[in-house]
Amino acid sequence: MTEEENIDIEKELDELLTKIQPDLQDVIKRSFTNVALQQTKNGEQIKPDILEDISYFAKNTQVNLTRIELLKPPTFHMQAVSLDLKSMGLTLRCSLGEVNIKGLYSAFNENLYNLIPVMAEGHVLISLSNVTADVNVGLVIEDDAYSFINPGIEFSHDEVLVKLSWPSPQRSGGYEFVTTEQLAKHIDDLPLTAAISLPLFALLRLKLERHLRQVLRQATSVSDVMCCNPSMLEAYSSMVDRLAENGNRVVDLVLINMRRTLLQTCREVLELPPLHATFLHKIGSVSFIGKLETDTGWVKNLATINRINDVSVSRLDPMMTSFHVTLSIKDLQIGYDEYRIKAMGVSCAGRAEASFRDNALRLALRVGLARWEPYAQLDDLRLTRLDGMDLHASGLGPLSGLSSKLRAWLRAAPVASAIAAQLQHELRTALAELSLWDVVHGKR
Repeated sequence: MTEEENIDIEKELDELLTKIQPDLQDVIKRSFTNVALQQTKNGEQIKPDILEDISYFAKNTQVNLTRIELLKPPTFHMQAVSLDLKSMGLTLRCSLGEVNIKGLYSAFNENLYNLIPVMAEGHVLISLSNVTADVNVGLVIEDDAYSFINPGIEFSHDEVLVKLSWPSPQRSGGYEFVTTEQLAKHIDDLPLTAAISLPLFALLRLKLERHLRQVLRQATSVSDVMCCNPSMLEAYSSMVDRLAENGNRVVDLVLINMRRTLLQTCREVLELPPLHATFLHKIGSVSFIGKLETDTGWVKNLATINRINDVSVSRLDPMMTSFHVTLSIKDLQIGYDEYRIKAMGVSCAGRAEASFRDNALRLALRVGLARWEPYAQLDDLRLTRLDGMDLHASGLGPLSGLSSKLRAWLRAAPVASAIAAQLQHELRTALAELSLWDVVHGKR
């Protein structure tokens, strides 16, 4: 193909993408509704979604949440959609309605245990009203169908309601359930709900991603979009490949710089604060008071961070380019070199560490010109998923029954915030050192 023919086909492709975009947007909207109807009709959920046990620490109180269950699978209703085929991007907003989770809680507070029955154990119900999701994904071509990468999904809601119910002994004998309620404007406003926000939103993201993947697969074929024109399809594939190559080059430069400085400055190992918990441990109908203490903990292997797929690139105007990518820490580990537990008159001590084989971070950055001065800016970098926990603990011995609680205690460590803070610092340093404007525009 001559250079002139190549220019012509690229011009035709640009005109075609502009022409078909509104129609394809409508097709995606209809497919979104159809998939929701199929799932409702098929009664998709057979078994409930269960979250792992979770703990949180607040002053001298430690609370365990167990048997946490999503009460009803959310139904996704699209409210708005915007498609950009030239940047291979899709944004949409959808409603999930009310999201409810229930479970059991057990809590112990050294000062108040004998005064307030709610500090013992009972049922918890958490309700988030009017939940919406703002979604931003990059599009890719897989087997003649559209799929997506680098999902950015932000949840919002009107308010969160927490109901705690516990059995209260009556003077005439027997027990009666008493309920207390607490309202907040945001899930992170209350310690109990903040502890559950990361795994809950990770579960909702997973469900929404599955829904969207099915929507795109059913929407249309890429060859139909290209009017079954082989030359046009080839030009379109080349355009998509170039976008990914340019984005990969930019983000890989940043990640190489980050990994190098993490290793050179010995900052790939972070410190975690010690854990202290007073807890209730039940064997049959008998409850025992126990204590956990640890020395300072650690998070390590931050320098194994890398992208797990191509970078999504969008150019909102000639002066600004945005990059979105999903990252993972290949060998993420946390641990405490010494923990001590006392319960039932028995004590044990040992080392506890855990690895998370299923973790994901969302990175968004932009490169542009402001008053003709180049800049590179970090928009977002945070942990969005922390699952697949493998726990290794030595020394539990006679208290081996506490292994599930130990898993929850390690999950209560502020891992997400520690990782985000350190990586954001390293990334801003890398952006200041690299001339990304020149890289984006092929000057380097």
